Amino acid sequence: MSGDLPSREVDNFTRRTEFLKDSTLKLNEITNQFIKNRIKKINEKNHRCKEESLYHGLKKDFNILLKGSPFILALEKAQGIFKLKTNVRDSVYRDWNLMDSPAIRGLNLVIQSVFGEVIKVNGVRLGVDKFEHFFGYGYYYFNLHYLGKKEVKKALKFGLFMEYFNLGAYKTGVMSYGDLAANFNGMRFWNHILAKRKDILNQNLGPYVKCRKGEWIVNKRVDWGQYVDESFDEAINCSRFRKGVMAKSVRERVREVNYKDGELNTCPLAPNKLKEMLKKYSHFSPYILNERGHGEIPKFMTWKLFHDL
Repeated sequence: MSGDLPSREVDNFTRRTEFLKDSTLKLNEITNQFIKNRIKKINEKNHRCKEESLYHGLKKDFNILLKGSPFILALEKAQGIFKLKTNVRDSVYRDWNLMDSPAIRGLNLVIQSVFGEVIKVNGVRLGVDKFEHFFGYGYYYFNLHYLGKKEVKKALKFGLFMEYFNLGAYKTGVMSYGDLAANFNGMRFWNHILAKRKDILNQNLGPYVKCRKGEWIVNKRVDWGQYVDESFDEAINCSRFRKGVMAKSVRERVREVNYKDGELNTCPLAPNKLKEMLKKYSHFSPYILNERGHGEIPKFMTWKLFHDL
């Protein structure tokens, strides 16, 4: 799973009514155990609370942009992480051809591929690919803004650029705003590790780790319920697509699916939840939320990505 995450999109529509047990408690347990084990290893090497060693070590554990992430391997093996899969041929993207989405359709020509697995965290359905974004690109954001002292918009625009050209629409046909929301909250997580700088939403949740007598200690436990919200759910925070015909086919397939009471048959399935996210993220919303539902990526956006960085 970790090796091909960038080519896997998520279908949060097709199996929406199927029961999916919440994995938050187990996810918290795994995450906090990794932090505990990492600081023990660092202390044994007598690095005397070097921040560089702490970040470097945790990146080895969590950063899914590096092959063979121990964190993802742990999720794959863990009892208590509950997942749903959707085959490409059953998904809302099944009408796309090879030219529409080289990554999705190309892979499906070789194997009967499935989309990225969906789990539930804090009551929210999200793809496991969001961990790649949370830890990996979240660290890029953190490094640019907090460590590199660049304006936060520089990091957010970098994320937009990567989602369009490197990870998203260019290869798969999908520009995922859920990925961008995961990036943003991952930046917050990395800042909360030591909490030396102000949280961008004024909700400092750390420090998770502190230095005491020359050694790192666990100060607080990570709770995924404080990071994951409906902005991660691509049925609420809708994706955009490279071509209008792709968006049209997805809208038609979304209308055919059965949903829970109170949910619509168009994206966003729950507009009120999206409104809550717009309020929460305020002036950062244009960089991580899509208010317009399923549609084609505006042509002006690609021009701005090139000229604003």
